[in-house]
Amino acid sequence: MEHRAALEAYKNRDFKKAFEIWSEEVNYKNDQAMANLGLMYLKGEGVEKDFSKAKEWFEKASVYDNDSANFNLALMYQTKIGVEEDINKAIEYFRKAVDKEHVQAAFRLALILLKDRQNLESLKEGFDCMIKAAQNGHVMAKVQLTGSDKNLEEVSELNQFFRAQDLPTQLEKVNDALERYIRPILKKDGGDIVLIDYKNEPEIELRLAYQGNCVGCSIASTGTYEMIKNTIEQIIDKRVRIFIL
Repeated sequence: MEHRAALEAYKNRDFKKAFEIWSEEVNYKNDQAMANLGLMYLKGEGVEKDFSKAKEWFEKASVYDNDSANFNLALMYQTKIGVEEDINKAIEYFRKAVDKEHVQAAFRLALILLKDRQNLESLKEGFDCMIKAAQNGHVMAKVQLTGSDKNLEEVSELNQFFRAQDLPTQLEKVNDALERYIRPILKKDGGDIVLIDYKNEPEIELRLAYQGNCVGCSIASTGTYEMIKNTIEQIIDKRVRIFIL
């Protein structure tokens, strides 16, 4: 009840009352109260802005794995708010927040990990984060992730021959199609594409990432997507989910 009263006071901009209640609640190891005090010091709401105290309260809440605290600590290290820039620490705290289903953390972590398009391990993790953010309604994640707005099609006839083959055989055919029909076109313009992941259970799903000049290209995210989709559908069938970053 006290926490609700504090939230109501905060909503009504009665920062003094909210601060008093949360200052009491932290004595009972209320980690969200700790995180909220950190936010008040970070923003200077009802108290003098103090990044050191904000960090201190976020770190106390982080001990209890509070997602808000971990997200804000990550932001501080990423954007040099009261601390020296430390991307590794930012990644560490973003990961902790993502583990608690923090959508903003998933999107920001994805952006960091997707910068190096040559690091397959980082690409896989970044892709997972972007999908998680998009599927939880993050608008910019949906914009970044081509294919996130496509529903899985209902088809009358599935390619049972392809679907009956084992995963390595399916993967070989998909890679062959990309190598023969897609990559030559992209490479002409200094681009490329890499298959990050391929899944065939419970549904067939491809995760692809553009490389080179294709990264961030609006044409690549529209016309090329349809080209890839049509190519894959010809070797499998229309009931395939394709995501491209």
